[in-house]
Amino acid sequence: MKIRILTLACVSTTAALLAACTAVYKNSDACEQLMRSKLAQTSSDTLKIRHTGAGIDGSRVVVEGSIEHVMTASEVAAARAASAVGAGTGAASEARAAAQAQAPGSDKPKKAIQAAAAECTFHGPVLGTFSWLAPAKLAAPSGQDENEADE
Repeated sequence: MKIRILTLACVSTTAALLAACTAVYKNSDACEQLMRSKLAQTSSDTLKIRHTGAGIDGSRVVVEGSIEHVMTASEVAAARAASAVGAGTGAASEARAAAQAQAPGSDKPKKAIQAAAAECTFHGPVLGTFSWLAPAKLAAPSGQDENEADE
């Protein structure tokens, strides 16, 4: 009789632990997919995931990666003009680096790569919040969000 109780206790404990572990992976996958869909709504750039980290029971997930943007001819020309002027920091320095990296007369399209990160919080399997951490243009709150915060 004691062996049956011990066996049932072990099996139920194992099942509970496995269920908790799979929640972490499901939430991580859900956050990755949400990050991809949010980026697809704003641009046609490519997202490459580098790392996914999950907190306790998958309640907080941070996804890190990079956004690759294929520069058009006009963007390359603008980047070269910005590098010639010697513009300051931020987007201008990224454009300058991209323009310098592309060799004159090169047929290959130039890719601008930006670091990207997003954070998702979950209440069990249900998404609580999603927020961009990087790049700054996606992480910056929109005008509507600022107005709601002021109220």
